[in-house]
Amino acid sequence: MKLFVKNLTHVDLSYFCPVRGVLGESWQADIVLTGKLNDESMVCDFSIVKKMIKQWLDAHLDHTLAIPAHHPNTRLVEMENERVSFKFQHDNGQRFECNAPSQAIAPLPVAEITLENAAQWVEQQILNLLPAELEAVSVRFHPEATDEAHYQYSHGLKKHGGNCQRIAHGHRSVIEIYRNGERDRTLEQDWATRWQDIYLGTQEDLIGIIEEQGQRYHHFSYAANQGLFELTIRSPQVYMLPCDTTVESLSAHIAEQLAKENTGDTIEVHAFEGIGKGAISEMKVEK
Repeated sequence: MKLFVKNLTHVDLSYFCPVRGVLGESWQADIVLTGKLNDESMVCDFSIVKKMIKQWLDAHLDHTLAIPAHHPNTRLVEMENERVSFKFQHDNGQRFECNAPSQAIAPLPVAEITLENAAQWVEQQILNLLPAELEAVSVRFHPEATDEAHYQYSHGLKKHGGNCQRIAHGHRSVIEIYRNGERDRTLEQDWATRWQDIYLGTQEDLIGIIEEQGQRYHHFSYAANQGLFELTIRSPQVYMLPCDTTVESLSAHIAEQLAKENTGDTIEVHAFEGIGKGAISEMKVEK
């Protein structure tokens, strides 16, 4: 007998791609549980199992930087005070580095992270934690099903008391833009292109720009409740903002920029933070 749960939870994270670099993601999680019927004609207590799996995902994958630990170019070093250093050297000489508390980085035993092997890793980790009467658990991750314009962004919020403070977590987010009350899909696609595979940085967190072997990198660092976070990322992947990168600030920034570019028009931006939530800002710049 099998039981299923569609859209058990959403997982917001960033993962490192050997080709594209750090990518923000938002995955919906579906599960299927396999087992025999008990004396109550049930496979298991659904509510308990759902809570256990969600808690595990929240603790081990959500709001982390997932890395391909078995890629030959990955260097993962455990440091003092429960910290780790992740370094990746691309074949073209470019590099990426993130130093953070251990809980902020999720090493997956793969050479390249995909939806399928991330789900398989979760299955292997959680099966022994579930009730003994369950014979198998299947996990499926999938992004939001949408044809809307969207972008994948990574960021960190040092002032946040929870896991959003981690310097390299992210989201896959659709965007809705209205010009003078009418949906403008051209503006939406334009902004999605601007922020494709982007890291959104806060100016006060920028330590400096590194010039190295003909490459430029942004170096970020800040201390938060969970510890010290550091990130070195190639400059073309960075978009700098003069404010914290909360979704409220992002919607306001987009509205302001587009209002300046379209003077006399009223611009309303619905900026999503992952799936199903976000902020709305409206702006108009007179001619």
